[in-house]
Amino acid sequence: YEPAHSIEANLIVGLLKQFGIQAHIAGEYLQGGAGELPAFGLMRVMVEDRDADNARQLIEEWNSATPADYSFD
Repeated sequence: YEPAHSIEANLIVGLLKQFGIQAHIAGEYLQGGAGELPAFGLMRVMVEDRDADNARQLIEEWNSATPADYSFD
């Protein structure tokens, strides 16, 4: 998965870990090397091949969720 920025990448990794999927961020520190210039495609959230389908589904659900989908009680 290619996140928009490191905050999103870390949120996704945390989400996946909650569901037992080990994930890491590849290229997280490369973004800092670009300075103030926008750098796209440097970061990726990576999982094992066996977890890829489940990870995709969780990320799709997370991306399509709205605040109304969650209860804060």
